[in-house]
Amino acid sequence: MNQSLRFLIIILPILILIFFTRVLLIDEDTQLATFEAKNFPTFELDDLNGRPVQSESLGGIKLINVWASWCITCRVEHSFLAKLDSKDIPIVGLNYKDEAEDAINWITRFGDPYRYIIHDYKGELALDLGVTGAPETFLLSDGKIIVHYRGEVNDMIWDDVFMPIIKKENLFDAN
Repeated sequence: MNQSLRFLIIILPILILIFFTRVLLIDEDTQLATFEAKNFPTFELDDLNGRPVQSESLGGIKLINVWASWCITCRVEHSFLAKLDSKDIPIVGLNYKDEAEDAINWITRFGDPYRYIIHDYKGELALDLGVTGAPETFLLSDGKIIVHYRGEVNDMIWDDVFMPIIKKENLFDAN
């Protein structure tokens, strides 16, 4: 057997092992999260009831949850948001590219965990936020985005992505 073939027989399995180890150890949850602090964009939109809402209303500490009635994953995530609401975590909904009537019917059917819901029919605010789809969730502190998570928030994501920042910054009394 020539020297090159022996080398390949030894090195190739090692390289494959290293590759799969790296792939398996990548924390997918944090890949979907961004932790860059940046200002929440200014906006003037209406809520689902037609009342004006402006960016100044987003002071304090809260979650902004991007959702839509057509979003299947939003339905899955909804019960977890209700759980957060029951712990008095303030959540503002950002209804994304949805008919107001469909959104209102959806909230009536499944419950309303939101303090209020911004209606972003054209997706302009979502575009300014860098939203790529629904659901996405932002953690705000005094008008600054400190966490942006793309995908469904559930117990595991809450504990792995949001809680370390909440505890570090002492937000929500570290619920």
